[in-house]
Amino acid sequence: MALASTPGITGDLDEWLQLNLATQTADDRARLAPFPPAELMHNTSGLMSEQDFARHGIDLVRALAQVSPHPPSQFGDLLDFGVGVGRLARLFHGYDHRYVGVDIDKRHVSWIGSSLRHVEAHHTQPATPLPLDDQSFDTVVSISVFSHLCEADQLIHLADLARLTRPGGYLFLSVHGQRALTRALTEAKIVDMLSIPTWDIERARRVFEYGSGYSFVVQAGHLTTDEHPYGITFISERYIRSVWSRWFEVVEVASGAIHDFQDIVVLKKAGHDASR
Repeated sequence: MALASTPGITGDLDEWLQLNLATQTADDRARLAPFPPAELMHNTSGLMSEQDFARHGIDLVRALAQVSPHPPSQFGDLLDFGVGVGRLARLFHGYDHRYVGVDIDKRHVSWIGSSLRHVEAHHTQPATPLPLDDQSFDTVVSISVFSHLCEADQLIHLADLARLTRPGGYLFLSVHGQRALTRALTEAKIVDMLSIPTWDIERARRVFEYGSGYSFVVQAGHLTTDEHPYGITFISERYIRSVWSRWFEVVEVASGAIHDFQDIVVLKKAGHDASR
């Protein structure tokens, strides 16, 4: 199959991802999902170039494909919890199931709703049940959300995602786990990226070793409010297997699955989905 004829995520995955990275002609670009404005791109990812934004999205798709029992094209009805401005969602161009993206930033939702035709976008509130029906989704993906939540908000969202996921459905949630913590303790560039004091990183190490395994450092910024703080969160595998198992089977904690940094926690909702 020629690259120019690939039908998006439902075609050959490697060809589709390659097309998104290639130097595109006008005809090639017409086959891709649009890119967000540079300001929104930077706001959600710290990236400025379309090439880097595409590469990050491709890395996410490949990481999900590595840990999932189903290829991305067969995720079924999909919830992108924290869709941002489509770093992942862009790569699902041509998806032939329902793709719902939710975000707490109205600017993100507005751009997604007007620009990515395959995505059903919803503006939502922190630590509040989503305005979606019970058991609506076969798959939930959440990248760089649970890596920033305080513990109380995390528990609210886990319970709600359990409500929304169909029996037998899978969830792929990224977290700062042991690999991210180890790199933060040993690499100055990671400390700079996280923008938190080194003593808070050392405190997270102690929490992993001797405490609950959940360490949250609040950050001042536009996403932090008195009711719902936003920051940097480190979550140990021990905590995940102890606490998250209230709602899900913990299938795997894939250490450093995203850029040798964030883990992907693979969860499964109890029960059997006859559509699988």
